[in-house]
Amino acid sequence: MVTRPGDTLVLFLLIGVIFYLIWKKLLDLYPKKEEPDEEIEGEVPDLLRQQGYEVVGEKERIPFDIDYGGRQYASRLFIDYVARRDDAWYVVIVARPRKPIRESGAGLRDFFLPYYLLYRPDAILYVDREQGTIKKIEFDIPDVSFQKQKHVLFYLAPVILILFAALFILL
Repeated sequence: MVTRPGDTLVLFLLIGVIFYLIWKKLLDLYPKKEEPDEEIEGEVPDLLRQQGYEVVGEKERIPFDIDYGGRQYASRLFIDYVARRDDAWYVVIVARPRKPIRESGAGLRDFFLPYYLLYRPDAILYVDREQGTIKKIEFDIPDVSFQKQKHVLFYLAPVILILFAALFILL
């Protein structure tokens, strides 16, 4: 097999593009949390700060669509704040008198599980302004997914094999 002077350059460019695409895919798997420009003020953020939390976001609306029986339905979830302490991230929900929670397994699941599944926080903080309390809700959910996320080696193994094959051919 005869190689031309530009073959090695093209090979390394292709390898570079493959590494770039893999790196970009890995960065998308772990999105960066944005820091606020100024400190968030209010009664709830002050209560969270007193308990050692840092408030890093507020008032997020998450719209989504539901397809049921061929019909589209629009819905949304609202979170009041995003907080962190040490390296743990928390979704903060503020108690509302017109929307009380039932303190049972099913009631807590129905109210908090959508927030947990959407954000995958370390815990959810339920803040009651009237009582001045913060309750931490944590889920211990077993991994029952049908399709597991592929490990990084799944993406790197073919690239490494191609590199060895290319080096073997060039030498």
